[in-house]
Amino acid sequence: MNGITATWLLTVRAFRESLKQPANELPNAFIPLFFYVVTVGAIGSVAQNAFGVADYKGFQLPVAVLQGAAGVASGAGLAMTLDIQSGYFEKLALTSTPRLAIVLGRMLADAIKAVILAGAIIVLALLYGSEFKTGIPGMAVLMAATFGFALAYSGIGVAIALKTGSPQAAQAGFIVFFPLLFLAPTFAPIEVFAAWLEAVARVNPVTYILLGMRSLVTEGWDAAALAKGGVAVLAIGAVTLTLTLLALRSRVRQ
Repeated sequence: MNGITATWLLTVRAFRESLKQPANELPNAFIPLFFYVVTVGAIGSVAQNAFGVADYKGFQLPVAVLQGAAGVASGAGLAMTLDIQSGYFEKLALTSTPRLAIVLGRMLADAIKAVILAGAIIVLALLYGSEFKTGIPGMAVLMAATFGFALAYSGIGVAIALKTGSPQAAQAGFIVFFPLLFLAPTFAPIEVFAAWLEAVARVNPVTYILLGMRSLVTEGWDAAALAKGGVAVLAIGAVTLTLTLLALRSRVRQ
C-alpha cells in the first residue's frame, strides 16, 4: 500500500470515529464560543476608547478559531494512545502500511475537523455582528491557516502519545497552547502591552498566526502579516513533526 492511499484511508477511519461520537466534539465548540461571547461582552463596549479597536467582535474571532483548533488538535494524541493500548497501532506497524501514514492519518483528520469548526465559528461570529473585511476569499484563507495550525499543533499530543502511551500525558498537549495564547495579543493590541509582555509576545509564534488571521478579519489583505503567520505555522510544524517522527521511531523499535 502506498503512502498516499494509506494516509487517506487512515484519515477517513479517524474522521468516522468522530462521527460515531459527536458528543466528544462538543467541548471543542463550546469553550471557544463561550470565551468569545464573554470576552466581547465584557470588553467590546470599551475597546474603542481603551485601545482603538472598533470591531472587537472581529478582533476576537481569530482567537476563538485558534482556541477551537487547538482543542480539536489535542484530541489526536488521546486517540493515538487508545490505538496503542488496543493493539491497533502494533498491528498496523506489522503490516506494509508506511509508518508516517499511521500518524498523519490521525493528524489530518483532526485538522479537517478544525476547519469545519472554524467555519462554524465564523458563521456564528458574523451573525453576532462581526465584520470580515476580506470577505469569502479571506474566510477561505483563514480556514486554510487553521488547517495548517491544527495539523502542526496536533503533533505535540501525538509525539507525547507515541513516547509515553499515556492518555493523561497526551492530553497535556492542550495545556501548552494556553500560555502561548495568553502571551500573544489576544485581548488587546500588542502596542498597549507592558514592555516585558511585548518582548515575550514578539518571540511567540502564536502572535504572528493570530495577527495574520486578524488582518483578514479587521484590516483587509496584508501580505506581510499573512507571510509572517505562514512562517510561524511552518516553524511550529517543523518542530512538532520532528518530535513526532522521533517518537514514532522510538515506539516502532520497542
